[in-house]
Amino acid sequence: MSQLCVTLPPFAPDYSGVCSALFELGGLIVIHDASGCTGNYTGYDEPRWYNSKSFVYCSRLREIDAVLGDDEKLIQKIKVAAEALKPEFIAILGSPVPMLIGTDFTGIAMEIEERLGIPTFGFDTTGQLFYHQGISLALVALAKKYIKAPEQKKKQQLNILGASPLDFGINDNITQIKSFFVDNNYEIGACFAMGTTIDDIKNAATAALNVVISHSGLALAKLMARKYDIPYICGIPIGAGTTLLRKMTTLVAEPLELDVEKETLIIHDQIIANSIRESLACPKKVVVASCFDLEQTLKSEGDFVMKTEKEIMTAVNAGYKRVIGDPLVLSLIKDETVEKIALPHEAVSSKIYRKDYPIFRNFKL
Repeated sequence: MSQLCVTLPPFAPDYSGVCSALFELGGLIVIHDASGCTGNYTGYDEPRWYNSKSFVYCSRLREIDAVLGDDEKLIQKIKVAAEALKPEFIAILGSPVPMLIGTDFTGIAMEIEERLGIPTFGFDTTGQLFYHQGISLALVALAKKYIKAPEQKKKQQLNILGASPLDFGINDNITQIKSFFVDNNYEIGACFAMGTTIDDIKNAATAALNVVISHSGLALAKLMARKYDIPYICGIPIGAGTTLLRKMTTLVAEPLELDVEKETLIIHDQIIANSIRESLACPKKVVVASCFDLEQTLKSEGDFVMKTEKEIMTAVNAGYKRVIGDPLVLSLIKDETVEKIALPHEAVSSKIYRKDYPIFRNFKL
């Protein structure tokens, strides 16, 4: 019963994260389900879906297919679609039923790639994990499949890692972030994965720096640091972006030592919330919390994760003077004297507050 949600909706799952990361890259994306998971993604977790030309399909998994484990039927459906659409790649994603019967998505992907000669990914998503884990899986898979070893580095080129409408919405947030770097004399290589192409990804290792703008980009940053010796920093520009520019110069970011008296709680993606905290006048009085994960190296003492609605309710009613977070989370606050500042999060409240999504660079209290 600890997982029961009475007020909050289910948060965006891992298969939505994978789809979100691959959405703009010209691939054929197939969710192996009866239709509910596909409908959940296209109807609630993908603001770019309407009027798009992306290929996102449901396999129409039926009970008899699950009982018999008829993978060949799935392969043939994908073959027909791929021959008609000629996608850049194919991605096959799992859902709860394939998880229960142990569908081998890696094996199916290898079989399809061998038959059709089209790059194919298999993702063992289950719907039991959250969106950021799905995005992370997809970005790492893209890097392993496509990135080429560089002949030389470009000193003023950087990549942006972790761009997704599930964190940044579909307003001008990503455009503003790109403009910030261009205005500071940097060239954008690849933006994983909004407003970028497979060719950009292939050449991503020529960059001299990776900038991680959400938790979803951390696994890719660590992979590229190991394999291509590309350092990374974490943050987004707020206001003039002074803190982020300093990180880009020093490549060092020290977690804050918070004051004993903590006045403000920010609930959002860790890297976005950290960037907002660093921009405030009294950052040491601010605690960052997440409904998802916190990277230990980016965490200040006192920051924490909330895994259930009960934990979220306890946190927002713990005596903070100010709480910044999604309006659905703010609705759990009982004390009317607490200052509530709306900071919508698409992965939490879906399209309810989509029109109210802030431009993070302009965020101020």
